[in-house]
Amino acid sequence: MVEAIRNLINQSDKVLFDVKNKLKEEKDKTLLNVKEQIPTPEEITSRIKSEVCSTESSNAVDKNYNNIKDKLNFLKDKLEQGIKKLETLEKKTEKIKEWMTKIKKILEDVLTPIIAILALIVKVLPQALNILTGLLANGFAIKKLSDLINLAKSKVIIIQAAIKTFQTSVAKFLAKLSPIFNIIAIAIAALLKVISAIGALMVILEQLYLFYLAQCNLPSNPVNANGSLNEGILDLVMNGLTQGGKDEIIEKIYNANFETIGYRRYKA
Repeated sequence: MVEAIRNLINQSDKVLFDVKNKLKEEKDKTLLNVKEQIPTPEEITSRIKSEVCSTESSNAVDKNYNNIKDKLNFLKDKLEQGIKKLETLEKKTEKIKEWMTKIKKILEDVLTPIIAILALIVKVLPQALNILTGLLANGFAIKKLSDLINLAKSKVIIIQAAIKTFQTSVAKFLAKLSPIFNIIAIAIAALLKVISAIGALMVILEQLYLFYLAQCNLPSNPVNANGSLNEGILDLVMNGLTQGGKDEIIEKIYNANFETIGYRRYKA
C-alpha cells in the first residue's frame, strides 16, 4: 500500500509538471495571437460602408463582408479551441486533486490505525519477553520474540516516516493546485471576453451590411402576383430615399443559383 501511494504521488508530480508547462504556453498564446488579428469597428466600417450603389461597389462590399465574417468566425473558433485546451488542463488538475484526497483518506483511515496496532504490539511484546526470561526461559522463543519486537519497531518507524512524508506531499500538492485552478479560470474568462467582443463586432458587421443592402436594394417582394411592380412598396422606398437625401435605388438580379448577374436602377 505504501508503494502504491508512492507511485500515485510520483504520477501526480509528472501530471502536474505537464499541466504547468502547457498552462504557461496556452494561457497567453491564444489570446495574444487572436487579439492581433481582430479588426476594429472602424476597420469594419471602412470596408463595408459605401455611399455608392454600383456593381463594382456592391461586389467589393459583398467580398469584404464575407472575408471579415469568415475571419471573425475563424478567430472565434481559435478562442474556443483555446478554452477546450484549458478545460482539459483543468480536468487533469482536478484528477490530481482527487488522487490527493484519496491518499489523504488512506493515510487517515488505513495506515494510521495500522500504526496504532503496531505501536501496541511494540509496547506489549517486551512484557512477554520478560516472562520468557524467567522460569519459562527458552532460547529459541526468546530469539523469535526479540526479532518480532525489533521488526515491529522498525515497521512502526518506517510507516510513521512514510505517513509523515505522504502527508507533507499531499499538503504541498493541494497548495499548488489552488493557484492553478485560479489561473485557468482567469484565462478562460479572458478568452470568453474576447469571444463576446467578436460577437459584438459580428453584430456591427451584419448591421452595416444590411444597411448597405437596404440603401441599394429593393424590398424582397416588390412584384405583385401578376408580375406587375408593387407601386405602393416602391413608393415607400422612394420616399425613404428622398428623405434620406438619395435619389436612386439599385435592385440586385440573381440567377437560379442565387448568384448576382445584374442590377436594375430606379430614380426617385
